[in-house]
Amino acid sequence: MEVDQETSIHPPMLFSLDILALTNEARNTYGLRHQDYQRYRKYCTQKVHRLRQALHFTHNKSGKAFQKKDVDDDVLTDVRYLQILLFDTERAWSYAMELKTFSRSSGANTRKRLHSIKRFRKAAEYSESLSNLCSAERGKVDTRTTLDAQAYSALMSGYLLFEKQSWQAAFEKFAAARTIYKKLSSAGTSHQEALCQSTIDDIDPNIRYCAFKLRLGTDGTKDVEELVKINLGKNKGAELDLLEAQVESVLSQKRPEKEALLTSITWKNRIVPLRNADLALCILRAQEATLKLEKSDSAGAEESAKMELFDKVLEAYGDAERVAKTAIKEDAAATAKVKSSKSEQNTANLNFIYTFVAYNYLSRRIQRNLMLVDSLKRSFEQHEEQDTGKFISGKHQEIVKLYDNVLQSIVEISELPAVQDNLALSQEIEAKTWYHKASRAFYVGNAYAITNQYVEAIALYERAREYNAQAKSLLAQNSPDAEDVLIITQDDVTQLENLLRGHKCKVHAEWHLAHGGVNNEDDETVGVIQKLSDLGVDDKMEIEPPLIKRLYEYPTNISMNNPHLIDFPPEFTPIPAKPLFFDIASNYIDYPSTLPERAGRKTQSGQSRIGGFLSSFWRR
Repeated sequence: MEVDQETSIHPPMLFSLDILALTNEARNTYGLRHQDYQRYRKYCTQKVHRLRQALHFTHNKSGKAFQKKDVDDDVLTDVRYLQILLFDTERAWSYAMELKTFSRSSGANTRKRLHSIKRFRKAAEYSESLSNLCSAERGKVDTRTTLDAQAYSALMSGYLLFEKQSWQAAFEKFAAARTIYKKLSSAGTSHQEALCQSTIDDIDPNIRYCAFKLRLGTDGTKDVEELVKINLGKNKGAELDLLEAQVESVLSQKRPEKEALLTSITWKNRIVPLRNADLALCILRAQEATLKLEKSDSAGAEESAKMELFDKVLEAYGDAERVAKTAIKEDAAATAKVKSSKSEQNTANLNFIYTFVAYNYLSRRIQRNLMLVDSLKRSFEQHEEQDTGKFISGKHQEIVKLYDNVLQSIVEISELPAVQDNLALSQEIEAKTWYHKASRAFYVGNAYAITNQYVEAIALYERAREYNAQAKSLLAQNSPDAEDVLIITQDDVTQLENLLRGHKCKVHAEWHLAHGGVNNEDDETVGVIQKLSDLGVDDKMEIEPPLIKRLYEYPTNISMNNPHLIDFPPEFTPIPAKPLFFDIASNYIDYPSTLPERAGRKTQSGQSRIGGFLSSFWRR
């Protein structure tokens, strides 16, 4: 009874053998990347020999008799015994493929073909032994290894039946292997998923050829899955029912309870399946924290409680972002080793899920900063009547820093891959960028206005108005998403526009009061207007002329805080210049010309030369 209790407390450890990973790595490393079956066969032979030596399980030779040692239940105490059967299968299969390739290159060779069929039969026998040792009744390996070995055995049997031209039996074996690999692809890591999809891509041409020989799909059906469903629907029996039950048991073990709650992501009118267990758990945790935050907003919770909930939401989305990055790296490593027809789609889905997580993380961070902005607004509105100057200016500077963080987060959102591929989403992000730039410029202008720098404040208000106009035009082109966390509507833009107009008029009035009123009769206001035009403002504000030009006037209102005594730099003063004299006598003077004389000399010299030439010619 004591032994039974210890056995129940400490159950035996189950072996695990990733058949697809081992075979794929060995094939790509030792020859099959270049279709060198002979090299791979030699590697499998050496691998089996090394495994037997390491396990002290070599064949005995007593005299002339040879005692073969087979792997069975009695000796299965190490996973390497399963690897012996696996590489025995690979050796026989690679030898068969080598003979098949040689018979094709050398023409019709019956002996080579028969020899290859024998090796395929040997590979099917080894794979069947491996599947029997990994069966569920033995209870020595985990369920995934059981199904993996069963699919591998069905695949090897399918190759044998294909060479023997038993099309119906081969079709059923290939279909069984394909069904198992398709189910296993959704219950493992990204590398295992890529390997399963690659194996399915290798099986599909054989299924199509068998269907062609069996005259299946004559009604125009070309999809392999439909062909498999048609055939399995006709020939489904107890064996296939048991197979599907085993596959579902593996899926129930590999998928935790989270996949019953979250199996896909729906965002921006797109549905993407979610297969990563850790990532699904992180997203669920983030959604639960977000739901608590929304309930606190509706209940009117205190600001400190909201900040704690924001921290939890950001922490959950931060964990989800790290898991998504890890999943993308694993997928990149898997697709670098083996590619399949669905590897690109899986990579695109992972990138989309990462964009979804990162977008929500950055959006919640922006929302938190905007909540701090509202808090600062309320705080300096409460102290506005009591304190002036430094306190309010410092609060405006803190708001500007928060808007800097908001704009940085928006830039990070715009750099996400799925955002750049979506034109409507990109325009929506651009509208948010212009709107928050306008808000930032508005508060910078407020900080300048408080320190009596009115010209700079007016210029910043004008710049904020331009930014707000850009946001308004972009929002008119696209309707905002109702499910978005940061919704900016036309009402928000209009409210900011009215706020800018009011503050601009207020600063105008303060500037006029600070400069002692307005003088409409004097136009010498070039200094300040030029400064405004340099800053990009077209407002024509009339200012008071300097005191040096009003010495003979009675000063009705002089501001002693910032008196306008003299313009600096001084203006240019016009002075009389020396008159210009024009020499008109040259129009009546005839100047001598030597051109005709020069032309006559050239003509005479030319004629003398011609005459000398003719005279010398006649003399000869």
